[in-house]
Amino acid sequence: MIEVRELVKNHGKLRVLKGVNLTVNKGEVAAIIGPSGGGKSTLLRCINGLEPFQAGEVRVDQFSLVPGKTGPSELRQLRLRVGFVFQQFNLFPHLNALQNVMSGPLWALGRPRAEVEPEARALLAKVGLADKADAKPAQLSG
Repeated sequence: MIEVRELVKNHGKLRVLKGVNLTVNKGEVAAIIGPSGGGKSTLLRCINGLEPFQAGEVRVDQFSLVPGKTGPSELRQLRLRVGFVFQQFNLFPHLNALQNVMSGPLWALGRPRAEVEPEARALLAKVGLADKADAKPAQLSG
């Protein structure tokens, strides 16, 4: 579950998020829509702890983010459980598709390759890229 309560985020004097409230229950799918510059990416970055905020609270399952009270170890634990795909996601150009998909579990989680590779191949198959496992990002279409 994700809960956002009275979230406030400022960029200097500009208030980007003004008391945002949001609840997404387990199993629900939510979309955040709005105009360019409306704070969608900023909200997502605050939920993942990638960007500090000035007021409010973010809860993701048992993890709670509160300005000035959340330490680095708590952020790490949250980030081990929450994924995030950036708008400009930039794959590692020197790695093939399979290696890019495996990089998070291998490097961030320290999981063994023998365990991660079958999962990564299954994910590539799920999105129709099983035959592109050895292709570098420059060889793939957007």
